[in-house]
Amino acid sequence: MSPATPAPEWNEAVRAEGAPRERFLESHVALVRYVALRIASRLPANVDVEDLVHDGVLGLIDAVQKYDPARRVRFRTYAEQRVRGAILDGLRHRDWKPRTIRRSQRELDQTLARLTTERGSDVTEDEIAAEMGVGVEQLRQLLLDASSGPLLPLDELPCGSHPVLESDDGQPHATLERKELLQALAQELVGLPDRERQVLELYYHEGLNMKEVGAVMGVTESRVCQLHAQAAARLRVALRTRLHPAAVVVNAGDAR
Repeated sequence: MSPATPAPEWNEAVRAEGAPRERFLESHVALVRYVALRIASRLPANVDVEDLVHDGVLGLIDAVQKYDPARRVRFRTYAEQRVRGAILDGLRHRDWKPRTIRRSQRELDQTLARLTTERGSDVTEDEIAAEMGVGVEQLRQLLLDASSGPLLPLDELPCGSHPVLESDDGQPHATLERKELLQALAQELVGLPDRERQVLELYYHEGLNMKEVGAVMGVTESRVCQLHAQAAARLRVALRTRLHPAAVVVNAGDAR
């Protein structure tokens, strides 16, 4: 749902420094904050929303300079993707997840990669816990700790861009990368265990929050977070295998 107050459309006058440009930028700050809050909702609580807004404003300024009306895409649509890309770029340069959680998540991913290779995609929670040498409750706590954040580490995601726009150098490679990633994600979703797939469908497709998902499934909110994190870990491993197959093989081998 977009901000209620519509902002004026772009015009050539706003490229130049001056009052019209400042007024135009100010009129789009609500859009920046909207995008920042949406991204923040998927990140740990220690991430400062104002940092995201700052990065988003830089993306908005960049959008004003680079917008090309000849492409017949509304400025707002173009700016929203530029803002999102700038915020993700800012997050790529910040260490917003504690090192201990990063280390545990890497261990989980390596374990999943190894077990998936050996036994297939339907590896159970008990098998994962046993392979890591921890109890199921310890594994679930790890999943809770790692439950916030993007599906892949931000430095492994394609740069943010609008799916119908080419990149700045005129090459559509960013669009192709994103399209291939989404296709791979759709294919891997089908192979998830039923409960994990249901969590993702209710959360992302139906737009329910974690508490509402729990009510539908008859489990606690924390259990939904665990299932969400476990599904994300499976998808993360599967996508890494597709995007960086050589690295996954090496990492899985090193973990032994």
